[in-house]
Amino acid sequence: PTAAMAGGIGNNYIGPAVTFGGGQSVFGIDSKLGIADNISLRPYVNFPSGGTQFGTSLTYDWDLRQSPTPITPFIGVGVGFQTGNSNTTTNGFAQVGADLNVSESFALLGSVAIPFSSNNANTSVTIGANLRF
Repeated sequence: PTAAMAGGIGNNYIGPAVTFGGGQSVFGIDSKLGIADNISLRPYVNFPSGGTQFGTSLTYDWDLRQSPTPITPFIGVGVGFQTGNSNTTTNGFAQVGADLNVSESFALLGSVAIPFSSNNANTSVTIGANLRF
């Protein structure tokens, strides 16, 4: 098995994802950009009916590279925007999740985002399949 990799330059991915929350399932694109050791930006865009959701989170990724497990847990905070229906909403959120590095070129993602306010935001769960680069 491939060892887990934390944040940092060269540990990036992008791919399709499905987000569940607020009574709907939404298709989108998730990504991860390692910006420093153990620190990543995680931009996303989702396409719910009647609008677009986009944003990013800044996460701390636990360094398990010495471990035989290919899982990299993370925790962070982010900001999201939703446009559509002639209005735009902004929400901050906390995020917790894990990357499962299946191979050198493929990773699975699972995360939970918990909004700081109820301004048209719901707790959501995201599952993604990503190409690593």
